Amino acid sequence: MNFGLLSTSPGIPREYWIDAGRFDRVEMEIGPGNCGYLLAAAARAPRTHYVGIEAQESPLKRVRAARLLPANLRLIDGDGGWIVRNLLAPRSIDAFHVYFPDPWWKKRHHKRRIFQPEFCQAARRALTPEGSLFVVSDVVPLFAEIRERMEEAGFAATPWERDESDPACGAYESKYRRQGRQFEQARFQFAG
Repeated sequence: MNFGLLSTSPGIPREYWIDAGRFDRVEMEIGPGNCGYLLAAAARAPRTHYVGIEAQESPLKRVRAARLLPANLRLIDGDGGWIVRNLLAPRSIDAFHVYFPDPWWKKRHHKRRIFQPEFCQAARRALTPEGSLFVVSDVVPLFAEIRERMEEAGFAATPWERDESDPACGAYESKYRRQGRQFEQARFQFAG
């Protein structure tokens, strides 16, 4: 995979992901785990290029070993926050999905949370003008922090809710639904 790291390009352009017109949209999930959302979404929308970026190797290894991936799904082993901050060209992505981000409970670990100000600014830069960033969390204080940081980066939260009957959900979402947990959900788009 050529990310153009040795070029003067300001990041991986939209054309790379659109792949010579094979796809109309590009959507990325950061931290897809077992890829439940991505696999179902890719099956429903073959003209959308779905990209999953996972820091832990073992979930992606299991997914790759268990099935042939659809042509419109690419899995990348790596730090999604770093990739968004450093490798994506402006206006190259139509949507980001971040479902159940790690809350990093200990105060000294809060700096590891993905929704740092730099990430929020980078996501804004990488999204197309009509782009969206979808978030679901079961941790109310974390979601409040995410909302605040996204709004500081120029986003507005709009009501959005995952359909409970949607088969496209990851392991955490399935487990939390069985437990009856309440979710905080939002779709962030450019304010104004």
